[in-house]
Amino acid sequence: MQFWEKVRRNHGLEHAAITLMLPHARQNRVVAGYSLPGGFVVLGDFETEQVERFAQEGLERMRQGQTDLAVSPFCGTNIVVAAALATLGAVVALRFGGFGLRGLNRAFSNATLALMASRPIGRFVQERYTTSADVGAASITGVTRHEIGGLTVHWVATRFAA
Repeated sequence: MQFWEKVRRNHGLEHAAITLMLPHARQNRVVAGYSLPGGFVVLGDFETEQVERFAQEGLERMRQGQTDLAVSPFCGTNIVVAAALATLGAVVALRFGGFGLRGLNRAFSNATLALMASRPIGRFVQERYTTSADVGAASITGVTRHEIGGLTVHWVATRFAA
């Protein structure tokens, strides 16, 4: 399996695990993740057993067809898409509308429209390019806890059968 496909599958699994964790997170606490070919990181104040349980449950649910768990409205992909579209909209408006009040007004309008459009486009980009719900014969090979300053970090190691 290729590098990027492993990242996409781990990204989908990361979303599934974090989606299941969020209702159990302490209020006003950070819960985030980052995916790599060999697994994913979960940032958040959870016990290791909880992280492992939610990751295993996410894996099983996705195997059973709950592919919607692979896409998250909180994903960084959405932020990147929103920033790119808003920047593009503002630049185009300023380029063709000038740098005066008229151009600035168009830039704000374009950026606002871009931000509204970014939700469905961000979802599309996740579904097609940055995540995958195809967990196939994936397995979670271990979960390890690390304390970095006041931040709790868990590494969830995965393996994909060939």
